Amino acid sequence: MNAGHVVIGTAGHIDHGKSALVRALTGTDPDRLKEEQERGMTTDLGFAFLGDNATIIDVPGHEKFVRHMLAGASTIDIVMLVVAADDSVMPQTTEHFDICRLMGIRQGLVVVTKTDLVDAEWLELVREDIQGLVAGTFLEGAPVMEVSSVTGQGVPELRDTLDKLIAGVDPKPDRGVFRLPVDRCFTIKGFGTVVAGTVLSGRAAPGDKLELLPQQKTVRVRGIQRHERGIDQTVLGDRAALNLQGIEKETVTRGNVLATPGYYRPTEVFNASLFLLKTAARPLRHMTRVRLHIGTAEVMARVALLGTRELTPGSEGLVQFRTEASVVCDWNDRYVVRSYSPQHTIGGGIVLEPNARKERRFDDAVVARLKAMREGDTATVVEQALVRNRLGAVQPEQLARELALTGEDFTKYVDALSADGKVSRFMFEGKDYLVHGQNMTDGRDAVLAALEEFHRQSPFRVGLKRPELRDKSSRGFSVPLFDAVVNALLADGVVVEEGGRVRRAGHEVRLKPEEQELFDRVGAEMLERGFSPPSLEDALAGARKPLADRVRTALLETGVLVDVGESVVFHRDVVARGRDIVVELFKETNELAASDVRKRMGSTRRYVIPLLNYFDSTGLTQRRGDKRVLRRTAGRTRAAAGEESAAADRNATESNKE
Repeated sequence: MNAGHVVIGTAGHIDHGKSALVRALTGTDPDRLKEEQERGMTTDLGFAFLGDNATIIDVPGHEKFVRHMLAGASTIDIVMLVVAADDSVMPQTTEHFDICRLMGIRQGLVVVTKTDLVDAEWLELVREDIQGLVAGTFLEGAPVMEVSSVTGQGVPELRDTLDKLIAGVDPKPDRGVFRLPVDRCFTIKGFGTVVAGTVLSGRAAPGDKLELLPQQKTVRVRGIQRHERGIDQTVLGDRAALNLQGIEKETVTRGNVLATPGYYRPTEVFNASLFLLKTAARPLRHMTRVRLHIGTAEVMARVALLGTRELTPGSEGLVQFRTEASVVCDWNDRYVVRSYSPQHTIGGGIVLEPNARKERRFDDAVVARLKAMREGDTATVVEQALVRNRLGAVQPEQLARELALTGEDFTKYVDALSADGKVSRFMFEGKDYLVHGQNMTDGRDAVLAALEEFHRQSPFRVGLKRPELRDKSSRGFSVPLFDAVVNALLADGVVVEEGGRVRRAGHEVRLKPEEQELFDRVGAEMLERGFSPPSLEDALAGARKPLADRVRTALLETGVLVDVGESVVFHRDVVARGRDIVVELFKETNELAASDVRKRMGSTRRYVIPLLNYFDSTGLTQRRGDKRVLRRTAGRTRAAAGEESAAADRNATESNKE
């Protein structure tokens, strides 16, 4: 099955005939810069077309220009590893080949150039060097083509071999979200700014709005070319040039990314796997400064090791990159690192989490999550992105954008995870949320542990209000997930919520003898004083402050006393008696004045007004000017409405622990 447009890249040592080979294959000189043509040396990326469905990227071979080679290697499907017959394998041959392996290139061939300059015996030695270089790699057993760009010997055969390789390139998975790393930027008179690169995902058409990153600047596509011809749209795999409106050339640099707006975010912290080459001069230590090549960008970065103290040559580990400038990357992107000085390629790997938080170095949960992502497919990436939220829940649309997945693809993976019981959905304040089962379990454990500790330390208290319980459960506990956890615990009967306070099922307030004595005495006094109670401070006067504070809390949270506001506290039986008085009075009239209630209760305004306001707040009455009416639904009798309101208020009062 044909993969669509294919990118072929050259790789090899300086002056091994890469550009001459491209000219022989295509008839195009990839050395587009005047300086390159004058010096006979490629210093930047060159491009040529091989038929209608392949682009050849010619990379510089000189050590000083490896950064340009890396920018080109990031999008290569097939590599032509070029070895000059008169030189054989040289340092940059090896380094370029290491880079190809680190970038995940899996198809290619070896081209031996300048065969007209050597004899058969020497050529045999070159073949042996090549066999040693590619042994155990993706090029072991690959075609080794011998050509002369001067005489043309072997060029037709090379072209035929490339055609077969092109036909065998596997189709690339398309995430549906447009992304193009910029490797060239120039202006065309009368048209303005043009950027070029290889489309890694999605499609774009003239008129589309795209986002230039990391600048986060919106641009519009005026026109698109492929193979120097205008096209209606560019798709995955295309080598394309986009004419942009709304941006100046000076604003764009190699390493920028064009993408569908809203999906990719610039980052300065990302998690990854890193393989350190056997040829690395020394072990990689924590926070080593390196040159990071990712996409078409080159930035300086520090490498924080995760789960290990050092990374030895020839081994792979988990790392966090902390870059000195913003980059744009995606999970599963490949990258290469080079030593700061002297500059040598030392390793590379795969991006696992593009927008990461700074992690603790030896966090087992982080290491486990990243290992799962290293081995997994897209469904695993989605699952571990949810796990990463720990005590947080996330909205589906938000996570889909963070992972640069279309809504349709994201839903498919979430549905599969839900069917396996790994992920669940819930609603909070009218919005849909996702939570991983492990996060839900961790949340339940955190809430129950907080309640157990609270009950142990404060046996005289009934429970905790939700905000206080969330704070005590764990830092960073998101409100939506906390709400879902508590509701699940309530549904399972593990906890109980009364009067706005949550407690473990079976928990009862426990008082010490001296606390119980004061509790009973104050309760009895408040009941005896009826509608003219003392202040709670006066009732507790004479007791030591710590003791008084504990008993005050117990009286209010158990609902024995009801705080009706304005520093007035009644015994709950007195509140119930007052409610009955109000309901009886409404049987005689449709409106009540405070003075009517005060006379019937035999109290004063200081106590009656706060109590009436309390009845307003519980839904028994409603204030209209200086009078109050009984709350009721239209069409019901006054008596029925009064009875229902009284019953509802009794329930509210009995459960109130304030």
